[in-house]
Amino acid sequence: MHLLLALNLPAEERLVPAARRAMAGFLLAAGVAPDTVDDVVLALDEACSNVLQHAFPSGNPGSYELRADFRPEEVVIEVADHGVGFDAMGWRSATTLDLAGRGLDIMRRVMTSVEVESPRQEGGARLRLRKRLVAVHE
Repeated sequence: MHLLLALNLPAEERLVPAARRAMAGFLLAAGVAPDTVDDVVLALDEACSNVLQHAFPSGNPGSYELRADFRPEEVVIEVADHGVGFDAMGWRSATTLDLAGRGLDIMRRVMTSVEVESPRQEGGARLRLRKRLVAVHE
């Protein structure tokens, strides 16, 4: 089975839970193990939170794209915005004393791979998250 989920969302926190539910619903319907679904939804939540917190400073309006490509063996999620971007080369891992800045660390721990493209040529940032899928019957 091959499914594609594509959403263009305004950068508003109130819509993130709907995106999480849509992702979880597709994965569960495809027979993906609940623990794997939890990992993917956690990573998606962190990616969306990064957009909301960093892409559009000073409350500037904006939007972002969420795409999820579901295949039997893997899901690939892209979260892209046209905001201010960030210095991916200057990013450092959060320490235990940091109150923020743990999103990329969390995504890297629960996903098979995480790719960051920032700044993009057209502006903003793109995260590409990959997760090998484990079916319930495996």
